Amino acid sequence: MIARNALWNLAGFGLPLFVAVACIPQLIHALGAPRFGLLTLLWAVINYFGLFDMGLGRALTHRLSAAMGSGREEEIAPVARDGLTLLAALGMVAGVVLWVAAPYGVALLALEGSPAEAVGALRSLAWAMPFVLLTSGLRGVMEARGAFVPINIVRLATGVATVLAPLLVVQAGWNDLVVVAWTLGALRGLGCFAYAWCVGRMLPGALAATRPRGARLGPLLRTGGWMTVANIIGPLMGYLDRFVIGAVGSMSAVAWYVTPQEIVSRLLIVPVSLASVLFPRLSELHASTGERMVAWPLERLALGVLFVALQPVTLVLGTFAHPILERWVGPEFAREGSTAMLILCAGVLANGLAHVPFASIQARGNARATALLQMIELPFYVAAMWMLASLWGVVGAALAWTARILVDLAALWLMARPDEVSPADRAGDSVALAVGLLTLGAFGCAAFAPPTWAAAGSLAIGALAWVMAAIRLRGDVPRLVAARKADGLPR
Repeated sequence: MIARNALWNLAGFGLPLFVAVACIPQLIHALGAPRFGLLTLLWAVINYFGLFDMGLGRALTHRLSAAMGSGREEEIAPVARDGLTLLAALGMVAGVVLWVAAPYGVALLALEGSPAEAVGALRSLAWAMPFVLLTSGLRGVMEARGAFVPINIVRLATGVATVLAPLLVVQAGWNDLVVVAWTLGALRGLGCFAYAWCVGRMLPGALAATRPRGARLGPLLRTGGWMTVANIIGPLMGYLDRFVIGAVGSMSAVAWYVTPQEIVSRLLIVPVSLASVLFPRLSELHASTGERMVAWPLERLALGVLFVALQPVTLVLGTFAHPILERWVGPEFAREGSTAMLILCAGVLANGLAHVPFASIQARGNARATALLQMIELPFYVAAMWMLASLWGVVGAALAWTARILVDLAALWLMARPDEVSPADRAGDSVALAVGLLTLGAFGCAAFAPPTWAAAGSLAIGALAWVMAAIRLRGDVPRLVAARKADGLPR
């Protein structure tokens, strides 16, 4: 079930990537690099404000999954109804915040075009914020129920349209980012209605208009409160780089940075696809047994699968960043963005692996730990990003982002790891450390070795690390099956 649902997630997240690959060069040509940089900020805003939900979307998934795991089916519809009602109200607040904050946000950017167009485009997204936040909750309810097929049918449609619609609008003669923003907002509204129809069919009573009850909202808000911190700070650190580059550099520099980032960050659909399926499953396991070690073999296996899947792709993309960018978007982007792309590839690999311990910690109801970690990281990251971006432009921004991700992965791994592990697990930790160091060495070889053997050396070191990880993964599979049988849990 986990594998099947993860594949559906991968299709929902991944197929729009092919549309993006085809559309982005045409959008750059039609809008110009500075205005395309502004379009990427619109995409960031409409995605980031979806996390303005006080963590209720993910808290709903956790609470409903735990209720199913412990046999409390009667709680599901009332809890879902109260959470969705609160999310609709929060969406209205988010819309007002975006409308008021738009001029101040634009004033921080080093715009090369019209500030009025930028303000108008941001304000044109404000009306869609209730739909954006409500979608988060509706999807959380569906994930708890395991309804990943309809989730990804809607996600696929809206994902393709989000990239394709701006190009169609511009080609139709409306070369105005305000019109583009209205179109993006309308797409989010249609997607919300589709999710609501699905929830109404699978969970009657969840969409009834009633006043939320404090007794049911209390646990949601406590869990969601800490998830809110993680859901705000995490994406903030994820999108901060492009805003800092726009402030200390130019919108053209934003485009040079974001374009390769868009390529490599799309690979995160793989860990996101897996983690979103793992999260409700891990929540059920912890609620039904209360034992930390029950879920540990599954988490180790997920980490191994992600590394084996992501490491070769990120290494090849980083090693051949210059020719890839030159062929895709031209020599200017290859010259300015290839080094940043190599560094970002290493960060994306680490970020992908971090999804598993992050999901594990929150599935145990310990969202507070992940939130505190990100609160500690934030000021150091902001200082490093501003300093390095000021010194080295897009390369400095990539260095700051990747360094923060590596620190985050190490901390999450230590927090998620059980206190008592078997000798085999301790041996596996040694192998994992060796594989990680070799992989960093492979990226370093591609960056600093002489051009005559940089690619060959990088790929050879990376291949050795991948083989070690694959051998370890092959040994983890029978251990997971044995653990499932011993605990009487499904294979």
